[in-house]
Amino acid sequence: MNFPLFVARRIRNTQETSFSKTVTWVGIGTISLGISIILIAFSILFGFKSAIQEKLTSFSGDIRISKLSGNHSISENPIIKNPGWEKSVTKQSFVKHIQSHIQKPGILVGNTGLAGVVIKGIGQDMPRTQIKKNISKGLPYLKNSQDVIISQILANQLKTDLNQSLILYFLSQPERPRKVKVTGIYETGLEELDKMFILADRQWVQKMNGWSTDSLGSYEIMLTKGADLNASAYQLEKNLPTEWKLETIVELYPSLFDWMNMLDRNIVIFISLLLLVACFNLIATLWVLIMERIPMVGILKALGSSQKQIRTIFWWNGFFILLRGLLIGNLIAIVFCYLQYTYHLIPLDPENYYMNSVPILWDTPTWVYVNVGTCLLVALTITIPTLFIKKIEPKDAINYKS
Repeated sequence: MNFPLFVARRIRNTQETSFSKTVTWVGIGTISLGISIILIAFSILFGFKSAIQEKLTSFSGDIRISKLSGNHSISENPIIKNPGWEKSVTKQSFVKHIQSHIQKPGILVGNTGLAGVVIKGIGQDMPRTQIKKNISKGLPYLKNSQDVIISQILANQLKTDLNQSLILYFLSQPERPRKVKVTGIYETGLEELDKMFILADRQWVQKMNGWSTDSLGSYEIMLTKGADLNASAYQLEKNLPTEWKLETIVELYPSLFDWMNMLDRNIVIFISLLLLVACFNLIATLWVLIMERIPMVGILKALGSSQKQIRTIFWWNGFFILLRGLLIGNLIAIVFCYLQYTYHLIPLDPENYYMNSVPILWDTPTWVYVNVGTCLLVALTITIPTLFIKKIEPKDAINYKS
């Protein structure tokens, strides 16, 4: 029989004083509050990062391949379609999908104004599901050659809506205005994208710019879930034609990823402070429990119990408090995340946060790591107050309360 564990269980089940009960529940409350906040913070942080990255990749892919040149304008230089290279890329285990597009600057004219835009020509190789999640009105695909999908910001700016006509000018051929029809309106919440991009038919854009059907602006590569971005880019770059260049999504949108890295640093500081407070609170709780049972410590020493056994008894008491706190904290976090994930109770301003409500990402490994890490950290920390037991003399301890 495990003597320290047996005694610790008996202590936990005996009637305690009102003060020690209060202190115990304060310790449990601190642990449960801390662990629930940590789990919720990670779920929201990963939700933000995942939602923003999904919006970016739906327009730019995880990796972009384009022609190497000194031209830093929005307009792309043509590359020739390379079926052999495409086939070799699709064989890579980390590649989910490859597609091509053309990007050209233009001016979109409505009834009440105009807007400078980037015309992105997309083809049948772009899955409809890729942009469907961002479509707020209309169709997630182009039926006719002169159909376009514009953002809600541009629709508001030009005071237009679905099935209305606009005039589009390509800057490469400003003398040839083209009439286009709005068949879809998207909204990503990312102002950098929404203010600029309209989607048009790739073959039509090729024709308007005098390009051949084999001429493309760039390739976009979508990676499988969990694939390492930098490692994948390194593998692809090894077999890249010399006249092409490779850019990751981090290089294409550095400001957004810098902002997300800043969130990472802030959350680490915040969580460290929470864990520190929880550890010190549990140390104080265990200290009070030891002081309450000094006579018992004296009796156990007089009966021949070792210092290690007595310390282990109180360590188990602290660990029981920790486990109850973890259980309650996990339940609080699960309920909160479920309600927010299902009903979007906490709204956000899309202009500042790129989305309409606080996002939640269920990441099981993170929840496991947080719980296991907290157990290990606090289990080590609660050994500190048990060191006080070494200084307790049996004679003084037995007569302590008298």
